[in-house]
Amino acid sequence: MQPARPASPPRPSAPSEVATARWGPVLALAGLHGAVTLAWVVYNLYLVQLLVRAGFDAYLATVLLTAEGLIGAVLEPVMGSLSDRVQRGLVDRFFLVLGGVVLAAVLFVALPPVASAARPGPATLLPALLLAWAAAMAVFRAPALSLLGRQARPGALPLAASVLTTAAALVGAAAPSVRSWLLALGPLPTFAAASGALMLAALVLRALEPRSAAPAAAPVESRTPAEPGDARIGVLLFGVGLTAALAFRFLVDGLPRAGAGPGVPAAAITTALFLGTAAAGIPAGWLALERVGGGPVTAGGLLVLVAGAALALLAEGAGPVLACAAVLGAALAAVQNGLFACSVSAVRGERAGLGMGLLLGGGGLALGLFNLLLAVRRPAPSTSLLAAAGLYALTLLLLQPVRASLRRAGGR
Repeated sequence: MQPARPASPPRPSAPSEVATARWGPVLALAGLHGAVTLAWVVYNLYLVQLLVRAGFDAYLATVLLTAEGLIGAVLEPVMGSLSDRVQRGLVDRFFLVLGGVVLAAVLFVALPPVASAARPGPATLLPALLLAWAAAMAVFRAPALSLLGRQARPGALPLAASVLTTAAALVGAAAPSVRSWLLALGPLPTFAAASGALMLAALVLRALEPRSAAPAAAPVESRTPAEPGDARIGVLLFGVGLTAALAFRFLVDGLPRAGAGPGVPAAAITTALFLGTAAAGIPAGWLALERVGGGPVTAGGLLVLVAGAALALLAEGAGPVLACAAVLGAALAAVQNGLFACSVSAVRGERAGLGMGLLLGGGGLALGLFNLLLAVRRPAPSTSLLAAAGLYALTLLLLQPVRASLRRAGGR
C-alpha cells in the first residue's frame, strides 16, 4: 500500500492519479468481487432447499447464517492481518488468495451432491460443510481486496474502488430477475457455474497482477510505522463496518416491503436500488478523486442515506418509490467507494489487509446480529428504515476520527 502523500492545492483534474492506478488488475479484482457476490446470491437462494433435501429443518438456515456471520467477524481481520505479515511479495499473498479460492470453490460445488446423499451418511455433514465454505470465503476476501492499495495511490483509491462497487451492484441488480432461472437450472449446475466463476476470476487476477508495472513506491525509510493510535482507528474501522453493513441489511429488508404495491413489486424496488448503485459507482469515484477515503463525497452519501431512508416511508406510487430507491442506491455507491478506500489507508505501517479485514469483519458481525434479530422477530418495514437511518448516522460519526487520521497523515 502506498502511504498518503502530503496535501497539495486543489487541481481541476487528476490525470496523474488516474494514470498511477493499474486498471487491468483493478478490473480483475472487480471480477473476483463480483464472483464472490454471485456465490453468496446462489448460496442464499438455495440454502433452505439444500437443508430440507438433506433432512434438516429449514430453521437451521437462520442458525447457520448467524454462525457464519460470527465466523467472518473473527476470520476476516485475522486473515487480513496474516496476509500483511506474510507479504514479502505478491507471490505469498496470492498463495493465500488462491488457496482460499480453491478451497471455497471445491466446497461449494460439493454442497449439492452431499445434500442429495443418504442420511445418516454424507448428508449429515452438510451443516459442517456449509460453515466450512463460509470460513473458506473469509480466508481470501480481505487479502484479495486489500490488493486495491497496491493498484492505486491513495488519491485514486475511491475511483479504483468504484469499479468493485459497480461489479457487485450489477450482480445484485440482476439477482431478482434471474432468481427463477437459477432455481430452474438446479443446484448442481448453478453451484458449479458459481465455483467456476470464482476460480476464473482469481486466475485472471493472478495473471494480470505481475504483468503490470507497479506505481512508483515511496522510499522504505519514509513509510509510516504503526503507532499506538492505530489500535483505536482499527476499533473504529470495525465499528464502521458493523454499522454500515447493519444499516444496509435494514435498508434492503425494509425498503422493498415499505414501497411495494400495485405496479411496484418488491423485486423491482431492489433492482432499482442496485441499478442506482451501479450507475453512480464510477461517477461517485470521479467526484472523490484525490480525496483520501472519499472525503466529503462519502460523508454526503451517508447524509443522503440518513435522510432518504427516513423519508422513503412518504414515497407513494411507482415513479416516486423507484426514484427513491435509485437515489438511495447512488448514495450507497458513494459510501461503499469511500469505505473501501478508507480501509486500505486507515491502518498505517503496510497493514492494508488488516484494515480491509476489520471493515469486512464488522460486516460479518452485522450479518450475524441481523439474522439473530430475524430469528426473534422480523421488524416492520418502517422500523427497518428508521433503524437504517439511525445506523447510517452512527456510521458517519464513527468515520470522522478515521478521516481525521488520514488527513493528519497527509491525505485530503
